[in-house]
Amino acid sequence: MISDTLTRDQLLFLEENYRLATEFSSDDSSISSEDLLKRTKMEHYIDRLTSILQSPNSLVTASQFSKRYAFLLTAPFFSSVTLFNRILDVRLGNCRIQPDSEYGLMRPALYLHHANTRETSTNREQELYIGLETIFRDHLTLVWERLSTLTSVPVQILWENTSVYFYWLYETSFHSHPGLASAELVSEDYQMILEAPAECFGLKENPLKKFKHTKQTLLKSEPPVRVRKTCCLYYEVNPERLFCKNCPRCLSGYTKD
Repeated sequence: MISDTLTRDQLLFLEENYRLATEFSSDDSSISSEDLLKRTKMEHYIDRLTSILQSPNSLVTASQFSKRYAFLLTAPFFSSVTLFNRILDVRLGNCRIQPDSEYGLMRPALYLHHANTRETSTNREQELYIGLETIFRDHLTLVWERLSTLTSVPVQILWENTSVYFYWLYETSFHSHPGLASAELVSEDYQMILEAPAECFGLKENPLKKFKHTKQTLLKSEPPVRVRKTCCLYYEVNPERLFCKNCPRCLSGYTKD
């Protein structure tokens, strides 16, 4: 079922909390999601971001870009699903990455050309799986394949970067908005997505489930964290060359167990 759009209050909520832009920007550093699949367009965007990040190479830049893009796509999408019972249209042709007015491409936003949604109330699992096919199989999987081919960044890094944000949304962020969704619904949606068939992603396995494992208590990190299986290479663009607290390379990653 199609609903006209999200309400103004819902759009503002996504703008304030999950970087969904409500106004179109004609800034020349913006790029449509469709253009990310075009070699020359993607190369130009990665080259520009490499300069901004002062990254040593395009592989490192690709990983940092994927973290930004994964958040921009998954945060408003899953927020709308679980908090508003609406599925956003995140088809490639409807999405555009825009620079933030203050932080530029360091903190971009996602603009949707139209905010039409589909309700989840009739058959939540079926509607959710259709939505997963749109955001993953027909969008993010294609972008990650193009990015990996272009820069040689391992696709496993890209999917773990995606998974980290997904876990944060359902394990932490959504619980800070109890007035919008019950803890029970958040948990139910979380498990439903983790158990979604691989076909929803256009892959041989569900990548969100693949990287979910037990959190560990580290010597220098409280509370327990889910140590990554891959390194996102953030230390390569960090002036102090600091590792993420859940990085498998981090020397503080010895467990107390």
